[in-house]
Amino acid sequence: MSKGSSANPAPKTIKQSIGLIGAGRMGTGIGISLLRQQNELHIKVNKNRFGADRLMDAGAREHASIAELAQHVSVVVLSLPSSREVETVCLDHDGLFVNMCRGGLIIDCTTSYPASTIALAKTAERRGLSFIDAPVTRSPEQAELGLLNAMVGSDATLFPVAERILAAFCETVMHVGDVGHGHKLKLVYNSMTMGIAAVAAEVCQFADSLQIDLVTLRSLVSRGSTNSGIFQAFAAFLLGEKPDALAISIANAAKDIECAVRLARESAVSVPVLDAAAQELNLSVVAGKGELTLPHLARS
Repeated sequence: MSKGSSANPAPKTIKQSIGLIGAGRMGTGIGISLLRQQNELHIKVNKNRFGADRLMDAGAREHASIAELAQHVSVVVLSLPSSREVETVCLDHDGLFVNMCRGGLIIDCTTSYPASTIALAKTAERRGLSFIDAPVTRSPEQAELGLLNAMVGSDATLFPVAERILAAFCETVMHVGDVGHGHKLKLVYNSMTMGIAAVAAEVCQFADSLQIDLVTLRSLVSRGSTNSGIFQAFAAFLLGEKPDALAISIANAAKDIECAVRLARESAVSVPVLDAAAQELNLSVVAGKGELTLPHLARS
């Protein structure tokens, strides 16, 4: 698939032994899709047993350490909270870079920081490994159905290899440039998402303070260019129609937009609106709301 293209269907996956590190909600969905394609899936022991147990029940093999997992696979998919965890998994003495065989491929689906990604890719290359970024959009439920969107940062030679693996859990796989470009695009995308979320939350509170009926506001918004999936999810949450709407935590949302603002600052780009949205999300985290889901921002 050419850079930026999503018109052609992704190629069929090739069954192989794949490692998965990060059996959280998104990682579990990714793992279920990999297993559905009859790949041999290897996972590391996880403190939170829910995802690991689901994957084990579906046929995954569990290992006590990353070093042990690395001995059984030539490809590893990462789905972790941030660059910090990715660096630990890759660089520790029992990590992937030391223990994977030469020629191995690591695909980072985490929302990581581009500078970290580029540095890891250079270190991996010196060890005879390939490290590329392929952050994803959409929900854990869509991961399980194989309906994610992936933005791949890699060279042209590696992209077809990664595309065949990603096709197991993605309906759209886009080559967006060299290593690091996937994570740059994901941060730009997430910053827009969180910026809209901050505005939608404020508007819902504003309407409530003026005793404007939310159903009426939603009806009006739905008919105009102001409409967005974020606002619709907030309205559905506040009206009790969808309690699990936008299940990302406020803490994760704050982390993502802060990374985007940091990237803009390092690139000498002024983003005052995004900066204000980041501050609003951080205030919610400081107020103890970090573990609540994003639509809780809209409650007065």
